[in-house]
Amino acid sequence: MDIPQLQPNFETNVNGIYIAGELGGMGLIRKAVEQGRQALESIAKSRGTGNQLDVLIVGAGPAGLSASLAAMDKKLRSITVEQEDSLGGTVYHYPRNKIVMTAPVTLPIIGQVKMGEISKESLLDFWQGIVSKTNLKINFNERMEKISSNKQGFTVTTSKAVYETKNVLLAIGRRGTPRKLGVPGEEQSKVVYRLVDPEQYRNQRVLVVGGGDSALEAALAIADEPGTSVTISYRSEAFGRVKQKNRERLQQAEAAGRVKVVLKSGVKEISPEGVTLVQEEDTMELNNDIVIVCAGGILPTPFLKEIGILVETKHGTV
Repeated sequence: MDIPQLQPNFETNVNGIYIAGELGGMGLIRKAVEQGRQALESIAKSRGTGNQLDVLIVGAGPAGLSASLAAMDKKLRSITVEQEDSLGGTVYHYPRNKIVMTAPVTLPIIGQVKMGEISKESLLDFWQGIVSKTNLKINFNERMEKISSNKQGFTVTTSKAVYETKNVLLAIGRRGTPRKLGVPGEEQSKVVYRLVDPEQYRNQRVLVVGGGDSALEAALAIADEPGTSVTISYRSEAFGRVKQKNRERLQQAEAAGRVKVVLKSGVKEISPEGVTLVQEEDTMELNNDIVIVCAGGILPTPFLKEIGILVETKHGTV
């Protein structure tokens, strides 16, 4: 995984450009919220001059929302742009009814919010309520296109305007470019890279590829639908980096015959009617209707390097 080099205050090697949340490798919602707030505390020490903004915030997910509230709280001149038409960032694209947060968070202006298990929909409604309550302004459907350095800070060009700003906070996710398998047949419409609604896969034969929580949760959600046949393929010998609850639920589903688990395997080829898996020295043919690839996203490395941000590659199991 490519990770931008960040200082403890979330500033990159380019003075004035900060990164918080998923782009910096932090996928946990409560941690992303905290990073957004902490990054703004550093940014508040370096304000713009003249007609400059103090900060332009890119993204309205957990980190961007928290940062936007912190900017309002500190009375910074700020603008938040979001390329989509909704709050939530990556959370907005989670499967329906996915449980997304199980710990308290502290939001600027709002204070500590105690949450038990909460669904995606309830969390999005909560965030929308905060935006309405605080009159926080977010420029939706405005995509950041270019960042250029100038003597006073940065010129940021979006799909709708050009801004002069002292600082930039990138609070964008990694899902924009999904990591692909690179195998024959992957271009077919039967291959997708996220699960939105498990119901659409009723009575279908589904292969889920991946070994993280998103893969396990997708497989389990689909397996709960009537008539489904679900297989999960993962290239390692065990699911090493998943929540214990998901691990236990998968073991129960496998024991009940609701999910078939094929470890130490990879996809060799995808055809309209099936999928070819390779497991060590063996080849396996699966009858298949849908392939869901849950292998994460690719960091926008070319864009980061273009503006001078150093990126380092962390090696691990995807």
